[in-house]
Amino acid sequence: MAAFGQELTSYAVTGRGGVATTFSTDYQAIGVNPANLAIRKSFRDPYVTIGFLEGNIGFYTENVTFEQILRSYFPKTFNGGNNYQLSYAQKEQAAADLATNPISTTINATLFGLHLSSEKYGGLAFSIRDKLDFYSKTNPTLSQILFLGQNAPFFSSLLLSNGEVIDNNSSVTPTQRDQVVFGFRPDSVKYGEVMNNSTIQMLWTREYNVAYGAKIFDSYNVQVFAGLGARYISGITLIDLEAQNNEFVGETIALSPSFPVEGFDIPSSTNVGYEPKKGFSRFAFPKPIGNGYGIDVGLNVVIKRNLYLGAALINYGKMTWTGNVYNLNNEGVLNQIQGTGFDNYNFVTYSPETFQLGGEGSALSWEGSEKFDDELPAMARFGASYEFFKTAHLGFDILVPLNIDAPGSLASNLYAIGGDLKLNKLLTLSSGISTGGNQDFNINIPIGITYNARRGHYEAGFSTQDISSFIGDLENGGNNLSFALGFLRFKF
Repeated sequence: MAAFGQELTSYAVTGRGGVATTFSTDYQAIGVNPANLAIRKSFRDPYVTIGFLEGNIGFYTENVTFEQILRSYFPKTFNGGNNYQLSYAQKEQAAADLATNPISTTINATLFGLHLSSEKYGGLAFSIRDKLDFYSKTNPTLSQILFLGQNAPFFSSLLLSNGEVIDNNSSVTPTQRDQVVFGFRPDSVKYGEVMNNSTIQMLWTREYNVAYGAKIFDSYNVQVFAGLGARYISGITLIDLEAQNNEFVGETIALSPSFPVEGFDIPSSTNVGYEPKKGFSRFAFPKPIGNGYGIDVGLNVVIKRNLYLGAALINYGKMTWTGNVYNLNNEGVLNQIQGTGFDNYNFVTYSPETFQLGGEGSALSWEGSEKFDDELPAMARFGASYEFFKTAHLGFDILVPLNIDAPGSLASNLYAIGGDLKLNKLLTLSSGISTGGNQDFNINIPIGITYNARRGHYEAGFSTQDISSFIGDLENGGNNLSFALGFLRFKF
């Protein structure tokens, strides 16, 4: 999975569509290629780089426009302060549009980054970063349940608030739909059959990273740089639900008590006596429910000061989820559900009115578990680039997921071509083309702009993974909402 999951860790990487293996520098090289930490191209390169609150956000799916995304997630700004709600007919169409199509969302936020660089001793970097990846691909039946809830055709009968039971068919009136208490069917179908060929995955972690890069070989024409990175990972949320051949291959969720869901209240060492924080503080200081480690190794070979060849193994390691861990009962059956389903394309905001996921009336049967081990979404990166007269730097990257079943993994290989062009001493333009990853073979055209102050002590940038979403009016915009921003970067 991975919600956007394209490893777009900064505005510079986003602006090139993911091209980074031989490009990324300072703490932005963490999670990309630690060998780059040691590269100094000029005596003018900074010895210290420090940054705050840098990151990116992206949302992709087919058959959903930029306008619908904005109205769903930002109703106060784009819908006159009112919630954006699809009609029943529109929800039916949304279920049909999204069936078997991927939905991908990613949020990367570097809360703090620091890089120390020395020609003699190499480069040392540290960062604190949040990563949230969401990915889903659902079959037609599950897609209907997600949007229509208790009114989905899967449930042949409807119980109304007056006690009447009616058949669930096209003759049901809107008034009757509003009176439905729950939908049900006389027979029972196993969860694995309902979710067959479907995936719903989410991973939210906070990383504490340290990495070091050094020059290990130097001759007139060839320089070789190597790097090693390590991270301690604090787990906040895990969702890993996947079914193939009518059986679960993933049936686990782990939820931080900072984000309680009714019914998920088994005692554990992480939530006994814990009072969930409210407002922004629960996002800034979420209660962890797992921990783990990851390592990165990288290599960058520079030939005649212009040609760069890079490779890296990223995020090899594992997580252990120790609290609020639940497994979906593999023998469980679905014969009724309560809730009206999603009213728009905001899949993050959840309420019991949407679905009754836990407690009395829940359609799903969960079993508590003391802990759960899971591998990290490891990835191999390969890249090459060429720098022309210190003005243009062009290259390509290939990202290969090594543990495709792990939450947070790319769904397939990502291919990207891109580069940077210095317009003048102050501005650098980035662009390229990318495909694959979590977006099947949708073609993206990224673009970004970076500002460097005259004395080079301050840097800021903005980029998007696909410029098409920002061209034309909102209604006919693209279906790839992506932007990255950094404006608190200082170099000395």
